[in-house]
Amino acid sequence: MATLTRYTLTCCLLLASLGLLLFANNSSRLVVHNLQLEQQGRTSDIAELPLKQNLIGEYQVSADINPGNHTRLSLRVIPDDELLALSVNGAPVSLSGFNRQALRDYNKGVVIALPQLTPNSLNYVRFTLRNQSNPAGFDLRAGAPVTATQIALALLAFALLLWALARHMPVSRAQGLLLVGSLAASVAYLSVTDSYTRTFDVYEGGGHRDYIHYLVDHHRLPLASEGWEYHQPPLYYAIAALAKSALVDTEIADDRWAQWLALWLWVVFLWASLAVLRVAFRAHRWALWLASFTVCFWPSGIVHSIRIGNDVPLYAFYALGFYFTLRWWRTGATKLLVWAAFWAAAALLAKSNALALWAVLGCLWWARTLHSGRNPLARLYLRRRSVASLGILALFFTVAVALNLGDNIWYYLKGESSDWLLSNVSTTIHSGLKVGNEPANYLVFDLATFLQQPFISTWDDHYGRQYFWNFVFRSSLSSEFFYSGNPLQWWGIVSGVLLLLMLVGQFYFTAVSNAVLNNGQRLRCVYRALPWLLAIVFPLLLLLAYRIKVPLSCNTDFRYIYMVLVPLVYWSALAFKRRRAGLAALLAASGPAIGVLSLVWLLLLLSQG
Repeated sequence: MATLTRYTLTCCLLLASLGLLLFANNSSRLVVHNLQLEQQGRTSDIAELPLKQNLIGEYQVSADINPGNHTRLSLRVIPDDELLALSVNGAPVSLSGFNRQALRDYNKGVVIALPQLTPNSLNYVRFTLRNQSNPAGFDLRAGAPVTATQIALALLAFALLLWALARHMPVSRAQGLLLVGSLAASVAYLSVTDSYTRTFDVYEGGGHRDYIHYLVDHHRLPLASEGWEYHQPPLYYAIAALAKSALVDTEIADDRWAQWLALWLWVVFLWASLAVLRVAFRAHRWALWLASFTVCFWPSGIVHSIRIGNDVPLYAFYALGFYFTLRWWRTGATKLLVWAAFWAAAALLAKSNALALWAVLGCLWWARTLHSGRNPLARLYLRRRSVASLGILALFFTVAVALNLGDNIWYYLKGESSDWLLSNVSTTIHSGLKVGNEPANYLVFDLATFLQQPFISTWDDHYGRQYFWNFVFRSSLSSEFFYSGNPLQWWGIVSGVLLLLMLVGQFYFTAVSNAVLNNGQRLRCVYRALPWLLAIVFPLLLLLAYRIKVPLSCNTDFRYIYMVLVPLVYWSALAFKRRRAGLAALLAASGPAIGVLSLVWLLLLLSQG
């Protein structure tokens, strides 16, 4: 009964936290009323945005917008083909600060600040556009920064979330402070980053947003072949659809709520990751602190923390699964294995990349089975437990695979889909993303290009996209995005050098540590470190297999295996456990140095607005 009460309270805290966070989003919503379309003297009402109609020539869209308590509001205007003029309450707003390309950007649109608004009242806004070919399109999104009210409510929401997590996965006080600092960095990044900026496959036809809205509107799963992301497993989209239906104001005209949901899940990932590091370094304060700092302030992590999509829930569930896997490996407790299998199944229902965690679990089960002990009676008892453990893993894995891939495989066998994993996506991807699929693409690391180019491009060979390791390493820092300005260029180059030093340090420390051991001692060390080793190897192997199966540059992005960062950081931080580690500790300090530079990167980004 006590256990049921404990978990019930945790669930209530989690629900209250998420509800309060999305209520915070509602508190500064963009409310749009009285949408109207006007062309050639004829006026008609617009039921909803985005607008899609067969229009040629100039046309006007008008709306009444309530800015809440603000006198100034930023809007993201998405025109098709071109935004010509804008007025607020009859007064023209200058567009001279934007080039024609920005005013014709029908993908991401243009962010325009509306001045001199009347707070808590309807303000009449009128857009003049021109379309040269059918159909015409227009959309309007909020581009405003995070408000003080949102931050206050969000702090309370995240406090409830951390309380819920701390009840089951303890972390140190210093780790908790680092997580709060990391959360502050993500909120600061969110304040200058809307849902269109530095994201993947959200607004393309059949993207993440369309998947969520399909569930909201139709209450069933879409066919995998009908959308770009519809082949993905359903767990994240079901959670997002329920959250949007139950907790998000229906008048909201933007998707910032989904960014807050991503950040909520990101905090779960960070907390579970810090709990994992605490299991490893509990007796080594400096190693624990430096490893936790590196994980909390890794640069691409800040970018991913607010992205809409199923990557962040994968990270969260994967980290929870690995935490319980590590504890089960150390104790053998069946209850911990059940939790590990549960969260591994949840991760697999969020994204297929979680197959790597199942490979880790399977290998660890096999290693424990072989390591049953010499006592015949003990061996019999342990083998019975091993069979029971296999049954637990098999049950959760079978259910998760069936729910994840069942429909894809069914339509593939019926001949209605071209691929059992990706449905028809692999046949519709832009040919410009294709890269070589020869041994050299995987065995060669182009060091010169890596040191000279601070960022990576999915489209241009000049930045090293042809080589597997170049793309993995570079995207681990800046993802697939470019940043303007010489300081940020230097940030990319220096961070790349530090990453290489961190990796070299891992090999150096491993070589030096094993040089003084005999074969038996080496085997014991490998056995104790097996979860960490497998947690590095299997995600990399999975990413390699994915790139070979579908040789596209974008399929080499580190975001697919971001979870591997935690065991990589662990392996570096081992040097801090040793006294007089010397060069190994110096090289390992490259990880925390990347975290420090991330703060510089964030400040530069914030200064650019």
